[in-house]
Amino acid sequence: MRKALTTFSRVVCYSPSAAMNHSWSGRGPRESIAIPAPTGELPVGCIDLMHQFEGDKLGGGLLVRLFYPAQFGSAPPSYTNWTSHSKYLQAYLHFQRTWGPGLKAASVDNPLLNPKIPAVLGADLYAAHSTPGARAVTELHTQKYTGSTGLPVIVYCHGLGGMRCDNSAICCDFASHGYLVAAVEHRDQSACTSLQRVPSFSSERSRFRDEWIEFYYHPNPAKEFPLRNRQVLQRSRDAILALELLTMLNEGVEVHNMMEAHFDFRQFQGRLDLRKAAIMGHSFGGATTIQALSQDHRFQCGIAMDCWMLPIHPDLLETGVTQPLLFINSSDFQWAENVRAMFKLSHSSKNDSSQRPTTTNIITLKGTSHGNQSDIQFLSLFSELRAQFPSSRDPYTAFRINVDLCHAFYRRHLLRDPAYQGHVANLDGGEGQSEHILFGSNLPVFEQTSKL
Repeated sequence: MRKALTTFSRVVCYSPSAAMNHSWSGRGPRESIAIPAPTGELPVGCIDLMHQFEGDKLGGGLLVRLFYPAQFGSAPPSYTNWTSHSKYLQAYLHFQRTWGPGLKAASVDNPLLNPKIPAVLGADLYAAHSTPGARAVTELHTQKYTGSTGLPVIVYCHGLGGMRCDNSAICCDFASHGYLVAAVEHRDQSACTSLQRVPSFSSERSRFRDEWIEFYYHPNPAKEFPLRNRQVLQRSRDAILALELLTMLNEGVEVHNMMEAHFDFRQFQGRLDLRKAAIMGHSFGGATTIQALSQDHRFQCGIAMDCWMLPIHPDLLETGVTQPLLFINSSDFQWAENVRAMFKLSHSSKNDSSQRPTTTNIITLKGTSHGNQSDIQFLSLFSELRAQFPSSRDPYTAFRINVDLCHAFYRRHLLRDPAYQGHVANLDGGEGQSEHILFGSNLPVFEQTSKL
């Protein structure tokens, strides 16, 4: 059976207005850049959750933002901001200025720096409180996208200098297709900054006070492997704990949200399909994806976007991973040494399915750069930084190419969609393959990879 990704073949210049839904009013690239509308039919909600696990020696609690299919009331939805605190905006801007000296400072209240995203903070889970008849309709909607009456789950890991909100576009998109996405904020000093809450014994109304885990700037980047390897191990632990947290929510275990948001987490009880758990990440988050796949086989597959391979220990490059793994690279960002490490891991990875000779693959997206795989491409303030990593694709086209490829991979390897078990041109190559993608690398590395 031959099947092409139709969205790949038809996309020329993606405009949010073409996919506008749920009253989202993001503006197109000819006006002010905005986070794109999700491509799925389901409305999106989100909630921040900070949970302290019993016996956690590192402290600080696990911090995630959950993105999920939601239901809104009759009133027009009030969409939430990209980030929740001015400290994040200042730290994110500071980190980007460090790596992009030409970037100008701006007010943290500037809506071009902190735009709205197409998700409602604290919205109810889709049909969580409705009648059994309405719940059945909801399950049919979910099954249309996922092949399951429970929500499949994705753990998302940010890159160096990122935070839990910095790929809201992709997280919202997956939620609109019936997934629950847990975007982790890593506590290893690789986030631009990270909020932790500690008990407060003052007379203030809150039981906690805010403290911040600041980004650590390595004094000698040429000798940073020991630090980055330690960090990727902690990051993998964060991702695994996120899956544990989702398990608790699905089992109805009470969680105490240190963010003190008014939200009923019992809505998630029995609503998640943890047999369908995946992981993905950008840059350092890609390395985290590889590490977590090697440590926890509950993750059925993973996607590493513009993966930074330096944190991965050489021993793991030799053993590889057993689950399906997709590298999605930007043509204008990667370098030969980094891609060689991907090939090495790809050739070392063992297949746990008899159907395919290998389930690790490398695909390069032509005319794209590192920022095309995060929200930075949609933040108008970062136009000067984008100029330092130029892309010949407009941000909406680049976003759509990336997200369509992710959906196809998960449909094949996570959802086991029968329509994606045959030939899919943009996963397997051949007739109907998109002009935007290249199997292997555009760099003169020593060898190319086989298809998925």
